Amino acid sequence: MNRIFLRAAAIWLLLNLLTLTGYPAVWVDEILSADAGIHLAQGKGFVSAAWFNQPSWEFWASYPPLYALALSGWLKVLGVSAFAVRSFGLLLITAALVMLWLVWKRIDESAPRWLIVAALAVSEPLAFLERAGRPDSVSVFLLCATALVFMAKTWRWRAPMLFVLGLLAAPAALQYAAYVLVLALLLHIWFQPFTRRDLTLWTAGAASGIAVLAGIYTSHHVLKIFLESTLASKHSSAGRLLQNVVLGRGERPFVLADIVTAPLRDWATPIVIAGGLLAWWFAKRVNDPHARRLSSFGIACGVLVPLVIQLLGKYPIYYAYMGLMPATMAIIAATERLGPKMRFAKWAIFVALLLGGAGRFWWKGWTQSPQDYFYLATPITNEDTVVADYPTYYRMIGHCRELFAVGYAGGKVMPHFPADQAGRVSKMLVRDSMFADVAKKVGGQWQRSGEALFIHGNSATPLATIDDDTRKPDKEPIGIYVRVPSP
Repeated sequence: MNRIFLRAAAIWLLLNLLTLTGYPAVWVDEILSADAGIHLAQGKGFVSAAWFNQPSWEFWASYPPLYALALSGWLKVLGVSAFAVRSFGLLLITAALVMLWLVWKRIDESAPRWLIVAALAVSEPLAFLERAGRPDSVSVFLLCATALVFMAKTWRWRAPMLFVLGLLAAPAALQYAAYVLVLALLLHIWFQPFTRRDLTLWTAGAASGIAVLAGIYTSHHVLKIFLESTLASKHSSAGRLLQNVVLGRGERPFVLADIVTAPLRDWATPIVIAGGLLAWWFAKRVNDPHARRLSSFGIACGVLVPLVIQLLGKYPIYYAYMGLMPATMAIIAATERLGPKMRFAKWAIFVALLLGGAGRFWWKGWTQSPQDYFYLATPITNEDTVVADYPTYYRMIGHCRELFAVGYAGGKVMPHFPADQAGRVSKMLVRDSMFADVAKKVGGQWQRSGEALFIHGNSATPLATIDDDTRKPDKEPIGIYVRVPSP
C-alpha cells in the first residue's frame, strides 16, 4: 500500500507541476498577495504597486506580511514568474500534507493515513490553494506544523516551537489566528487534548505576534492602514459592523444567506458532511462510541467552523480548508473503525472529492494551457511605465521601466494615482470594461491600439481573466491603450 501511495503522490505532484500556470488564470488575489514579496526580492523594499490604498513607496501594511516575506526568499532563487509564485504555494501544501502523514502515524498506526492525506490533497479547497498563489498556503502549513509539534509529547524543543507557531499566527493571517482558537475550542469540547501549559504557550506566542506586528506598523506609521485593511475592511462582516459602530454607516454587517450557505461554499465540505452523517448512523447502530465521537466532531467542524468564520469575517473558497481539514480527518478515521460496512462510503468520499476538486483543476489547467506567453500588438519597451491587468502582470515584470497593477489606487485614501506616477504612465493593458475607471485614476487621454492575445497553435484568443468571487474564467479582451500626447 505504501508503494501505491508513493506512486500516487508522485503523479499528484507531477500533474500539479505540469498544469500549474494553466488554471486558474492569474487573478487579483495572486498579485495582491505576491507583489510586496516580488518588490522585496528585486531589492526595492517591502512595498507594493498593486494595492488600492497605499502608495508604492510606503511600507506595505495591507495584509499580514508572513507570506510575502517568505515568498521573497523563494523568488530570489527561482526568479519572478507565475510558476515560481505558484510553486511556492504547492511546496507549502506538499510539506503540510507530509506533516499530516506524520501526525496520523503518531495518533494511530492503524489509521488510514494515506487515504486521509490523499483525500485532502485532491479536495477542492486544497487543490485551489496548491495553484492559486494565495497566502493561505502559509496558514495550512502552520496548522499542520502545530499539529505535528503538539503530538511530539517528549520532544525537548516542543515548548518553544509551540510559542513560535503561535507567534507566527497573526503575521500569517488574522483569520487563521481566530480559526485556531475556534478549532481548539471544538477539540477541547470533544476530546480535551490540551494542557494549560500548551494553551498558555500558544496564546502567549499569538499575543506576542500581534504585539510585534503592531510595533512594526507603528514604527513605519502605517498601523492605521493595516487596521483599515484587515479588521475594519468592508469585505468582512466584522469590518462592516465596526464601520457601522465607529463611522455610523448603515451597511448590513451580516447577510443571512452568506452565513447559512457558508458550509456549502465549496464542493468538498458537503460531501464530507454527508459521509460523516452516514458514519455516525452506522456507529450508533454498532454501538461504537469512539467512531460516533469522531464522526460527530467531523460534522461539527464541517458545519460550525464555516458559520463562525463567516460571522467573524467571511468564508470564501480559500478559507474552506478550515472546516474541511479536521472534518475529513475525523470522518475518514471514523469510517475506518466501522470496518467493511463503511468501505464503500469511504471510497465514495475520496472519489467525489477527486472529481469535485483536483480532477477539475488539473483538467482545466491542462486544457486552458499556460498563458505566460502572449502577443502584444503594441510592444512594451523598457522605457515604458505600464498599468497591467493581472493576467499580463508577470510578463510585464522586467519588460518595462515601472509597473503598476490595474487595482493600484482607487480607494478613499488614494482615489487617484499620485501625480508624479500618473504622469509617467505611458501604456495600459486593461480589460475594456475597466478602462474608464482606470483612465480616471491615471488621468490623461488614451487611445486603444490593439489587445493582448494568447497564441495557441494557429489560433489567437483573448487572455483569460478570472473573477475574484466565482473563480470563473472570462475571455474579455485586454486592450492595449497608449497615452495621447498633450497638444
